Amino acid sequence: MTTIASETTMSATAVAPIEGMATTVLMVEWMVKQLQLLKEKQRQIEALQQENEQLKDSLDKLKNRDSQNSSIPPSQDILKKPSDKSKRKKGKKRGPKYNHPGNTRNGFGTPDKVVSLELENCPVCGTELEKVEEAPQKVQQVAEVIEQPIEIREYHRPFYKCPECGWSGYSSLPWGVKEGFSYGGRLCSIVGWLGYGGNLTWRKQEYFIEYVLGVPISQGSLAKMQHWFQESLEPSYQQWLTYVKQPGVRCVDETTYCIDGIKYWLWVATSERVCVLLLAPTRSSAELKQLLGEEFDGILTSDCKACLQSAKSEGETEMLDPFGAGFESS
Repeated sequence: MTTIASETTMSATAVAPIEGMATTVLMVEWMVKQLQLLKEKQRQIEALQQENEQLKDSLDKLKNRDSQNSSIPPSQDILKKPSDKSKRKKGKKRGPKYNHPGNTRNGFGTPDKVVSLELENCPVCGTELEKVEEAPQKVQQVAEVIEQPIEIREYHRPFYKCPECGWSGYSSLPWGVKEGFSYGGRLCSIVGWLGYGGNLTWRKQEYFIEYVLGVPISQGSLAKMQHWFQESLEPSYQQWLTYVKQPGVRCVDETTYCIDGIKYWLWVATSERVCVLLLAPTRSSAELKQLLGEEFDGILTSDCKACLQSAKSEGETEMLDPFGAGFESS
């Protein structure tokens, strides 16, 4: 019994260090795996940081885009204050001070109506006044809207017949009056400006004509007036368009123009005499050809948009770049 007990004690004593070594090996292996995981996480963090920096740079470039470093038109450049306060303009505010002495013209030339303002009795005591002929009169011209700015005209046209040749018909209407239409040319011109120059809605145009000018009108009549206004300008526009298509130096540009929330492109071609605008659905070279013609033979200045480069590659037009890109004539 003594021999068996001593052998068991020796076995237990020998196994204890082995278990401790196994535990140490397992802990070392776990620490190595954790260290590898930490290194992998660190690499992922560094990759994400690098990607984040790239995204920030891309966002900054998008925010700072303008016509100098991208293809957007100059009209979309955002005016920004200089970051350096020392570069900002200092001094007095623009414009004249309130109640400053006026320096505008006095008078409008020959008046349409002269009104003499006379006094018969003294405004204080009521005594009859005597006019001082030697004293100079005060004269003041005033531009004012008359009580009835619109005149209603009724044209009577008898029917005629020529006894010699047999011609028959009515006398012609005067200039600015359209057959079967109740509104004259000058009033249509005002409506045309209200819509295209003043950018007033149909409802506001109707209100102005009806309540300010005193003429009853409907939106349908307004639409006809706008259409007549466009028709009256069409011959002049075609004449200007023909001129701008002739050989010469032409400055061309385009910008966005929204109508009722729909995006269009407003093209412009200028010369030394005329400036022609074209409202188009796109900014492609096809619109440029519509503006300058298929075979424009002249010098074209541009801001180097892709559509203008495409137009150059298809023709014999010489391109001039005002920003120094350096096109060469084909």
